[in-house]
Amino acid sequence: MTRELQSPYLFDCWYVAAWANELRPGEHMRRVLLDRSVLLMRGLKGDTAAIGNVCPHRFASLSEGRFERDLVECPYHGLRFDMSGQCVHNPHGDGRITERARVASYPLVERHGALWIWLGDIMAADPARIPDLCLLETTDPTDRAPGYLLTKANYQLLSDNILDLSHADFIHPATLGTGGEIAGTKARARLEGDIVTVEWAFTGKGMAMERSLRDGAEVDSRFEVTWYPAGVMILRNDVGPVGEGEPAAKRAGVHIMTPETSRTTHYFFENADAGRRKKLALALDVFEREDGVVLEEVQRNMGDSDFWDMEPLILSSDSGAILARRVLQRLIRRERARSATASHPPQKARLSQPF
Repeated sequence: MTRELQSPYLFDCWYVAAWANELRPGEHMRRVLLDRSVLLMRGLKGDTAAIGNVCPHRFASLSEGRFERDLVECPYHGLRFDMSGQCVHNPHGDGRITERARVASYPLVERHGALWIWLGDIMAADPARIPDLCLLETTDPTDRAPGYLLTKANYQLLSDNILDLSHADFIHPATLGTGGEIAGTKARARLEGDIVTVEWAFTGKGMAMERSLRDGAEVDSRFEVTWYPAGVMILRNDVGPVGEGEPAAKRAGVHIMTPETSRTTHYFFENADAGRRKKLALALDVFEREDGVVLEEVQRNMGDSDFWDMEPLILSSDSGAILARRVLQRLIRRERARSATASHPPQKARLSQPF
């Protein structure tokens, strides 16, 4: 496997840049996405936009400037840019604005309570390619309880963590662990197009935190993770009486990994069931104290080494994670080849798209 085929990111893909509730009207925020400094804005009427955060004059961060009347002012020399990235005010000299006085503008779509950004070829930015996360939507928006963590580990390591749930028996023995039941079950992975699904089904006592509710009675448990490139996952868990087929409880949640850099990840997550706020608190506690600690240590051990160059040992529980890595590698390779052979490079993100 040659290093030249390795690339940390797939650009022609929708990524979650932020939860929608992170931006109120008249607010802006900086977020690094795929190594790019991006300015996210919500106008006074609620419309959103994403533009390059670095002023083209002397490269100051626009996010450090004022955002008023849907215009952001560079804090260094006072150039003002609208939400399409175009400079509309030059306070110097005769006030002339050159054609180059603009920053990149990226397609941004608000859907399922999240802000989705496209950092690749804008001609390919089809909102229909956004994964369907309607399971998160509720008639009362105040019922939503989205979570966010910035984790010091590569985004594919975080995806591996969700695609291989056998780790729960060892990292989360008192909460999400099944006492070895899920680890002892063969994971079944399948591929449909570019979408990976991995499933575990077994009979036993189930998760540790639920056993007291059933007085230790055995149940049929099924876990399923569906992965969409490059890091959107839906985790479903069905539990029911042994042999009855129809589960008594169906639960689901969403886990989304957006790269900040090759070694840091924006982790967005939300439970889709009742009692979301209580489950958010549990998820934050469990991940910060358990998963996050391990994953950040894994990243420190890896340093800047490529995953495959380290010749990882592959276990049967890795089937879903390895399949997702292979799919992502194939998509990245195809994207790079397309860019290299095109008669002209993909159109850079410039103009705001009316999605």
